[in-house]
Amino acid sequence: MKIKELDDKLRNLNKIEIQLQNLLQNKSQKEYNTLLKEFFSSKKDMDEWIINSDKIVEDDRLLSIHKHDRFIEFPKHKHDYLEMIFVYSGEINQKVEKDEINVKKGEILILDMNVSHSIDFADENDIGINILMKKEFFDWIFLSRIAYNNIISDFIVKALYEKKEFKQYLHFKTSDNNKIWDIMCNILCEYYEPKIGMEVAIRSYVVLLFNELLRDYKRHLSNNFAKKVETNVAIKIMDYINNNYKECNIKDMAEYFNFNPDYMGKLVKQITGKTYKTLIKEKKMDQAMYLLNNSNLAIMDIVNEVGYSNVSYFYKQFKIRTGVTPDEYRNK
Repeated sequence: MKIKELDDKLRNLNKIEIQLQNLLQNKSQKEYNTLLKEFFSSKKDMDEWIINSDKIVEDDRLLSIHKHDRFIEFPKHKHDYLEMIFVYSGEINQKVEKDEINVKKGEILILDMNVSHSIDFADENDIGINILMKKEFFDWIFLSRIAYNNIISDFIVKALYEKKEFKQYLHFKTSDNNKIWDIMCNILCEYYEPKIGMEVAIRSYVVLLFNELLRDYKRHLSNNFAKKVETNVAIKIMDYINNNYKECNIKDMAEYFNFNPDYMGKLVKQITGKTYKTLIKEKKMDQAMYLLNNSNLAIMDIVNEVGYSNVSYFYKQFKIRTGVTPDEYRNK
């Protein structure tokens, strides 16, 4: 399928949009709301409207694509699946829990399972694409395929899955990211013109999509959420250093986190504001000061205990840090 054909398909009214338009014109508001729910829900007469995956996603699929239905307003509802919304044209306005969210062309919004949201009336040029993912598919994406970025993806997995008072959503502001746009168009072309290997191709594109989102998360996510990500990463980095400072090196650390060593070094500097070597040195000095204050170990034993083999180098670094020698520090 060519891009022009895809564009025509997305802009044309689908059967549901035509049905909903007729429904809105010919029914009272009460009947309209009831019938609207029946389009997307398995249960009737619900106090809380939950859109069910079995009404939209085929039984044998973990992922499905549904063009957002225009010309109607979706009142407050939830889903029993993870939803990723990509805006192909115009904008889609939503209220997620208590937050007003304006998702513009090229941007992506990911909604947690059962997060409450309502969607404003979408005009003819407001075209959104809903990618509906059962939890098993999201597990496969993050836990099996994005290992290289696991300390960041791990945070996002927890943000989406951990039970908490307020449900989570992620708003990636990717309007200026051409790679995201191209990947999404490839996914849609595959879906709307199915060929042999379509599902394998779509899964591969979705992996690339999340790789790209996580690669530059700081630019794509809100400042508040990016700070949460960085705080989480900093904690994991410091935990590793605290547990391995005696003998670890940047190569071992990168291997542990499944990063390239050069990237690991840059990430440590970016997140903590200090180089890897500086953090290791500070940890060793902190531990040496603790042992000098709280143990009767000989200084030579402390030197070995904190991971130094060169005594004179240890003395030099200790004096730079504290202004006194280890012996003077202990006597004080």
